[in-house]
Amino acid sequence: MSIIVDHAERQKEIMRKALHLFGQNGYPDVTYRQIADACGLSRTSLYKYFTNKREIFDSALQHLVLSLGEEFRATVRSNPTLSATDKLQMVLQLAIDLMLRKPDLLQTILEYILALHRQSEQVAQKIRRHTVAFRRTVINLIREGVSKGEFAPVDAALASDHIYALMESAAIRIMLSDQVDREQLVAHGNAVISSLKKR
Repeated sequence: MSIIVDHAERQKEIMRKALHLFGQNGYPDVTYRQIADACGLSRTSLYKYFTNKREIFDSALQHLVLSLGEEFRATVRSNPTLSATDKLQMVLQLAIDLMLRKPDLLQTILEYILALHRQSEQVAQKIRRHTVAFRRTVINLIREGVSKGEFAPVDAALASDHIYALMESAAIRIMLSDQVDREQLVAHGNAVISSLKKR
C-alpha cells in the first residue's frame, strides 16, 4: 500500500526545518544537502519541492510572514472592543516577542539581506514583500484611530513608517545585545503610539 504524501504539508515541514537550520548556522553556512538530510529526503526528492536553497529561504520567510500577518489580524479581530491604541500596542508586543524568541533567525535574515545587497539585487522590494502584513495591520489600526477621533489626523503610511523604523531598531538591538529589556522596547513602542493621540 503506497503512502500518500500531502505536498503542501511536506513543503511546510521542509520550510520549518530549513528555518531552524538557517537560524542555527546562518544562511551562508547551510547547504542544500543539509536541508535534505534534516528533512529525511534525498536531494532529488527535495528538488521536487524547491529547486535551490534560496528558494527554500524565500518561501520559508514568506510563509512565516503570512502566518504572522494572520496572527496580527486574529489578535485585532478577537479584541473588537479595544481602542485602536490598545490594538496597536498588542500588535507591537507580538512583533517584539517574536523577535525576542528568534534572535538567531533575525541574524540570518540580516546576513541574507546583506548577501543580496552585495550581489546588487533589489533588496528593498524583497524586504517590502516580507513586511507587508505588519505594515498593513499598523496602517489600518492608525486609520481606525484617526477615524474614531482617537488619533490626530496623521498620514497613516508615514506614521507606520516611524513604527516600522522602531521595530527595525529593536531587531538590531536584539541581535547585538545579550541583555535586551523587553519592557523598555515595549515602552518605546508605546511612546510612539502615544504621540499619535489627539491632544
